Amino acid sequence: MPPEARREMVLEFVAQQDIPLPPLAIWAGLNRHFRVTFSYRTMQNILNDLVEDGDLFRVDTQKLREGEITPIEGDSSSRRAYYFITDAGLERVEKEIKDS
Repeated sequence: MPPEARREMVLEFVAQQDIPLPPLAIWAGLNRHFRVTFSYRTMQNILNDLVEDGDLFRVDTQKLREGEITPIEGDSSSRRAYYFITDAGLERVEKEIKDS
């Protein structure tokens, strides 16, 4: 599977769930439903790329415990994270589905 197709698959999967998910749950879901062959580490790299591109954001888990889905403020690279799709990411998924 080409790298761009992997990115699209991860983004689409996160969009379909409509809840913040940790990386392992995303990877396990992709394995269960699509039998992906790429590694968990590759999926983590894809998540980081999608965050950098503005398609996903890392969720503040403290606020999540209060029922809020908000981005982590500041440098979040050292914290455990859940991921959620941005409005830009949703637009990209909708556009790709229409173009398919």
